[in-house]
Amino acid sequence: MKLRIAIGVFLSLLFIYLSFWKPDIAGLFGGGTGIAEAFFGQTRIDLPGLGQTLAEAHYHYLLYGIALLLISLFFRAQRWRILLRPVYSEIHYWPVYSAMNIGYMINNILPLRMGEILRAYFLGKAENISKSSALATIVVERVIDTLSVLILLGVTIFLFPFPDWIRNGLFYIGAAVLLLIAFLIALLVNKDWTLHLLRKVLKPLPQKITDRLIDIVSSFSSGLEIMRSSRHYLAILGHTVLLQSCYILSVFFTFKAFDFVTSQYPVIQSDPLLASVVMLIIITIGIGLPSAPGAVGTYHGIVAFGISLFGVSAEAAMGFAIALHLANYFPLTALGLICFWGQHFRFSDLKAQIPHRDEVV
Repeated sequence: MKLRIAIGVFLSLLFIYLSFWKPDIAGLFGGGTGIAEAFFGQTRIDLPGLGQTLAEAHYHYLLYGIALLLISLFFRAQRWRILLRPVYSEIHYWPVYSAMNIGYMINNILPLRMGEILRAYFLGKAENISKSSALATIVVERVIDTLSVLILLGVTIFLFPFPDWIRNGLFYIGAAVLLLIAFLIALLVNKDWTLHLLRKVLKPLPQKITDRLIDIVSSFSSGLEIMRSSRHYLAILGHTVLLQSCYILSVFFTFKAFDFVTSQYPVIQSDPLLASVVMLIIITIGIGLPSAPGAVGTYHGIVAFGISLFGVSAEAAMGFAIALHLANYFPLTALGLICFWGQHFRFSDLKAQIPHRDEVV
């Protein structure tokens, strides 16, 4: 546990460093510069310029984006409720909505997106549902989100002028995700055969770890039962479209807040919705990286880099990343706390569920 926290914090600090400074490794090993000068002698961002960018932003547009984010939570909670119905047909909306927002709050205060796991616990506690079954539906939910992003990526990769190295990287990411989806489909179609194949793949690992992983995957399979019922597909699709639309429009309004939809940035101005979709894909990748609480650092670095593809200055790019992060962080954390207390949970419940370093998770 401590090791994973350390890795997350390290990645966040690394991204923060690379966002603000340019390391001169060649100069260091060439003997021309000292250590301090090599790592902190060249800056990427002018701090007064960053401050001016943040001061001149039109924050009423950012409020529109926050409103869309809050609206999206209703669609996401209802979609999760649909996924949970095969597990518990009488599932109520409020506990689902609360557990989801508690998970977002935990992601913002604990590292490595532990809220994704712990929200299954809080839903199980509120509705007396198996934690493993609830967690399996979260896996399905993430697969659906990934599929929707892959579809968006499949469209934008041919319409947006990505640099070749980014285009190749996106192809590799897409291939890896498709491989994971194929595994989940195989688990749904023939669970026994898939687990047998997985056991063969994991054979080099110690028996204890292999058995633990097999048990986890087996328990996840119960959450895939929703995919056997085609009558839910249309509802899931509809809520996913509404959800992604809210996200895309939220990014668009953040563009407006920083005057990016102008002739100064022709790529954005020519097709602001396409630019918003591109940024949403980049943001999704940034959120998925291991990091410190709230994806601090990794989120800022990835988003600032992404918006720089449109010809935005380093100062404006970081201002955009900071504003967008805060617009997500504070509302979700506050709403999660309200739901946490509204369900009469205690922080001792949360502490008891955090895995210790001697546990295999």
